[in-house]
Amino acid sequence: MMGNFRLIGGDIRLPAESVVNETVAAATKIDADKLQHLYKAGTSFGLAIGATPAAVERIVFVASGAATIRGFHALLNDTGTNTDVDFDLKVNGASVLSSVVTLTDADGDRSVSDGALSSAALVAGDVVSIELAVTTTTGAQGPFAWVEIEENAA
Repeated sequence: MMGNFRLIGGDIRLPAESVVNETVAAATKIDADKLQHLYKAGTSFGLAIGATPAAVERIVFVASGAATIRGFHALLNDTGTNTDVDFDLKVNGASVLSSVVTLTDADGDRSVSDGALSSAALVAGDVVSIELAVTTTTGAQGPFAWVEIEENAA
């Protein structure tokens, strides 16, 4: 490897981004606390793909350490003919969205709608849940929502 490095105490410090995936051998022992995990925690709210949406809230994640919510998304497999449903992302029972994600019959079937986060930071023990609220559901089927969370292993 070309480049400069510094020897500090008993540690070798390499320039940022000088070690990439291809330069790490398959058998290299790297401590798990150096890893970041990306979770895609989702729920169909216990409903079959052809089931009519019903109001419910499900726990999808419990933070074991510091974490950051990277995104929230929702869809209906079939938006039906007269539909108005809301999806909300909550941490410890409080919404972390600027506004709920609303899907209606005007939205396309299986069209993903994204939520705008008002708060993204999580700490150990935070409980993340997704709520489905229903106004009308004529012909609507198969609600699904998921949150993307990046958590440090350490």
